[in-house]
Amino acid sequence: MKSKLLVWGTGSYADRALKKELAPYLQDIIAFVDSNAKRRSLFYDKSIVSPTEALKLDYDLLIIASSYFPEIVKQAIDLGFEEKKIGFSTALKFLEYQEKLSQQTLQALLKVPFWYHTYEILPGVMTPGRCPYKPELIENSLVQDLSGLRALDIGAWDGPYTLEMTRRGAKVTALDIQPPTHSGFDTMRRLNDLDVNHFCDSVYDLSPDRHGSYDLVTFFGVYYHLKNPLAAFSAINRVLPKGGLMLVEGAILEGSNHIDPFWKDREKQLEQMKGLPVAAYVKENYQGIWSNWWVPTLSCLHHWIESSGFEILESHNNRVQTRAWCVARKVNDDLLEHPILSKAPL
Repeated sequence: MKSKLLVWGTGSYADRALKKELAPYLQDIIAFVDSNAKRRSLFYDKSIVSPTEALKLDYDLLIIASSYFPEIVKQAIDLGFEEKKIGFSTALKFLEYQEKLSQQTLQALLKVPFWYHTYEILPGVMTPGRCPYKPELIENSLVQDLSGLRALDIGAWDGPYTLEMTRRGAKVTALDIQPPTHSGFDTMRRLNDLDVNHFCDSVYDLSPDRHGSYDLVTFFGVYYHLKNPLAAFSAINRVLPKGGLMLVEGAILEGSNHIDPFWKDREKQLEQMKGLPVAAYVKENYQGIWSNWWVPTLSCLHHWIESSGFEILESHNNRVQTRAWCVARKVNDDLLEHPILSKAPL
C-alpha cells in the first residue's frame, strides 16, 4: 500500500534518514516541511513547504526526521496536524506490516522515536533497531524454563529480553537509566499486555529494599559503558540469593583491532595481552562511542565476575572475539574493598 508522506526536517538528521530508513519511501514523499522554508525551495528534488502550507496538503503520515522531535511534535499538534498521523523516520519499517496490523497498533509502533534493538515485537513484526536480538545469550539450559522465577533485566532498552523471559514464565522487572517512554519499552509492554515493572535507575543504586530480590539477572551490553563496572557487579550480587544466576554480555579487548581505530595496528600488543587480566580505559571513545569506558580482556572479565562473588558456569565469545557472554552463579556475598569497611575490629 502506498502512503503519501510529509517529512518534517531538512537538516543532517533528515539527510541521514533519507540515506537509511527513508530511502525506500522517497517516491512516496510529497514534500518536506521546514519552519524556514523560504531559505531554499528543494530538498532531494522535493518541494520544501512551511508547516502552515503542509497543513493544506493531502497526506497520510507526517514523518518527523529531526533530533528535535519532542518540540516538533508539540508544534505540529498545536498547529492542527492530527496526532494519529504523526510518526518517526526510524519507525517507517512498520509500514511494511500495515496490512497485518490494526491501525491502532501501527500508530503505536510509529510513535516510538527511536528503536535500539531489532527483534520480533509481535508475531512476524520486526523492530527497526541497530542492535540485533541475540538468542545465544539466553540459550543456557538453566534459563529455558523460568516458570515462577523472578528476573531483572538491566539495560533493558526496548525490552527484547524482558519480553522473552516473560514468555518463558518469569516475573520480570526491567531497569534502565532512561524512562520507558523514551524507548520502545512502553509500547512493547502495552502491545504484548505484559505485567512487568520498570525502574528508571542506575545499576549502581540497586537495592533489595527498593528494587527487590531476584533469581536471575541479565546484564547485557552495559558494563563497558560504566566507569566503575565492579561496583555494578557488586550491586547485582546484593539482589541475588546464593545460587542465583547472572547472565553477562559485553565488549572484550581481544578483537579490538577489527572494530576500533586505536587498536587497528596494535594486533601484536593485543596478542600479548591474551590471557592476562587487564582492561583498557578509553578516555575519549572506543569504537566511536564516547560512553564506552573500560574494555576488559576475557580473562579480566572473568576476574571481575569471580571477585564479585560469582562462579562462572559457562563462557563464550564471538568469532572475532569482540564480544563475550557468561553465565555465572552467586556463591558468596561480595567481598569488601578493605577490612575497615566492615566496621568490625581489625
